[in-house]
Amino acid sequence: MKSNYKLKDPSKQYIKVVEQASSFYGLFSRKKKLREIEVLKNKLNNGDFEVDELASGFILIAYKYEEINDYESAAFYFNKGLNLGKDVLFPYNPYLKRVLKTFLKASRKDLYDYWRSDFLKRSLYDKKFNKLMKL
Repeated sequence: MKSNYKLKDPSKQYIKVVEQASSFYGLFSRKKKLREIEVLKNKLNNGDFEVDELASGFILIAYKYEEINDYESAAFYFNKGLNLGKDVLFPYNPYLKRVLKTFLKASRKDLYDYWRSDFLKRSLYDKKFNKLMKL
């Protein structure tokens, strides 16, 4: 699963952390997916990463939580990652619809409204963000 950020030049440390956690990925039990999440969180919290790498990592964690239907945790990590990357002019990504829907599934209309508004403002530099108007 790709995150919302396309990192131009991720560090070797970041690539290693994502690959290590991804080794748990697949059609595994919820317990194994939770282990993958814990590996990612531990490495991100204890590593020396750039802000964009941390943002991308937290968004990756959010997608993992979403896969096991833990929408509250997913919403928390989507918000955390997006806040870190708030000043980044990232391009539109169709997965942003999924992020917004996760906020609704987590009963976080406040986050849905906030980030939808933020994404729509980004249409000033990338018109594709207007696709989120129909949500």
